[in-house]
Amino acid sequence: MMDQKQAQATPFKTDQKPPVTKYEVEDNGDIKITQTITTESWWNAREYLTLIRQNEEALENTKYNYSEEFVAKMKEQEKKLVDEMSLMKPIMQKAEELTKKEYERQRHDGLKKNLIEALKAKEISYEWFKNIWTRAKTEIKDPIFKELTAEEQSKLIKVLARLKRKGA
Repeated sequence: MMDQKQAQATPFKTDQKPPVTKYEVEDNGDIKITQTITTESWWNAREYLTLIRQNEEALENTKYNYSEEFVAKMKEQEKKLVDEMSLMKPIMQKAEELTKKEYERQRHDGLKKNLIEALKAKEISYEWFKNIWTRAKTEIKDPIFKELTAEEQSKLIKVLARLKRKGA
C-alpha cells in the first residue's frame, strides 16, 4: 500500500454573512472598531468524516510530539546539530580571517593604485586627496606611503602641504 496524504476535507458550500460592525469611543478619545464575521459551511457526511479523521491524526501527532520517544529523537537531533556546528565554526573563523585579509589587501592595493594615479595626473585633484586620502586611517596610509617611490612621496607631501595651507 502506498503512503498517500489525503486531500484536505472541504465543505461543499460556504456562505459568509455581512460583517457586524460595532464602533466605540474609548475614554482617551480613541475609536475602537470591532467587526464580527460569520461564516457558515455545509459538509457532505464523507467530507465531514475526513475532517474528523484529520483532527484525530493531528491529535495523535501532538501526543507523539511530547512523548518520551519523540523527546529522545529531538535530543539526538540536537546532539547531531551541535556536533555539526562544532565542525563548522572553526571553518567559519578561518574563512572570516582570510576574508578580512583579502579585504585589507584589496583596500591597500586599490588605495595605492588610486593614489599613484592621482599623483601622476596632469591636474592634481585636491578634492580626491581631501575626501579620500586624508580621511583614511593612519594604519592604512602608512604602509602605502612606505611603498611609494621617493618622487611619489615627495609629490604627496607637497600636495598635503598645499591642502593644509588651504585649510582642508
